[in-house]
Amino acid sequence: MAEIAQQLGVASSTISRALRDDPRISSDLRSRVRTVADKLGYAPNPLVSALMANRRRRGGAGAVDVIALITNYGGREDWRKKDVCRWEYEGIQRRARELGFRIEVFALADYRGDMARLSATLRARAIRGVLLGFSREESAGIAFDCEGFCVGGLSAYFPDVIADRANFHGFFNVQLALDHMHRLGYRRPALIVPELNNRVSNNLWSGAFLDWQRKLPKRDRCEPFIPPENVTATEFSDWLYRNAPDSLLVYKMPVRTFLAKRGVRVPDDIGVAYLYRTSDEKGAAAGIDGNLDFVGAAALDLVVERLYANSTGTSEHPKEVLLKGTWYEGATLPPKNQPAPPRSRATAKAKR
Repeated sequence: MAEIAQQLGVASSTISRALRDDPRISSDLRSRVRTVADKLGYAPNPLVSALMANRRRRGGAGAVDVIALITNYGGREDWRKKDVCRWEYEGIQRRARELGFRIEVFALADYRGDMARLSATLRARAIRGVLLGFSREESAGIAFDCEGFCVGGLSAYFPDVIADRANFHGFFNVQLALDHMHRLGYRRPALIVPELNNRVSNNLWSGAFLDWQRKLPKRDRCEPFIPPENVTATEFSDWLYRNAPDSLLVYKMPVRTFLAKRGVRVPDDIGVAYLYRTSDEKGAAAGIDGNLDFVGAAALDLVVERLYANSTGTSEHPKEVLLKGTWYEGATLPPKNQPAPPRSRATAKAKR
């Protein structure tokens, strides 16, 4: 760095800022610094870069220790009351504390839905790290200008913004649950998820279910029940009658209420497991723990990674980090004491 400074006749601190694309350095000088650095084969030491970034956060001007969590949940419902959001947020907060950052929530509603106003506030406060999270479906179409920001995305929130993201491994989790259900002796499992949530998963839930069913005899295959909003008990009953499953893998549907209306008992008449159990279901019901706090932590890591690398703007080649869930036994799905089937790749990898 000193050699670059000597050739250009400027201070080493100026070279350091230029190499970090600091806007306080003119674009012309930044370009000349890059040219000389490339000729000299200069490459930053990532460990030193991380150390210096931490020192700058501790002692520099501006709120550089803050990472903005942008939300657009809308309406009167508070996202903090939802299990999924709360668990992810706990993971975000825990990881931020471990790395020495502070999370500050910026609700788009506080800016009357004007993302440009929100972005201007972040720039004025010198907040460069941004995590996009906790938005409702109507957030589709809402843009965030990533220029000058180190941006990461949580799950499928703000879906139209191109960014590195962390998410639960929907495909793996569905097949992991089905493997365990089959091992417990259930031979006609079926998937029940709302159409909206399946779409948010990029249809990985239904894709995993249909792929897993290929190993079953045709007589044991059930069609998934993926209804639109406001499904009725009658529609569910018609599907149940046509398919006659012996077990259900469920997400966010009042299945037990529907079954009770038909006089079908859980688990005496049919087994039930949950894809991402709620806090009420944990400890009592079988199913998947999505480890959503770790999903939140992984999303925060993506932002910090870009901050340390000073990588701003839209990700040219966005990546997605997928975290696997964990299966838990429960009283809603007792063993049927039948021989265990061959494992799928999902379970085989989990055992390694």
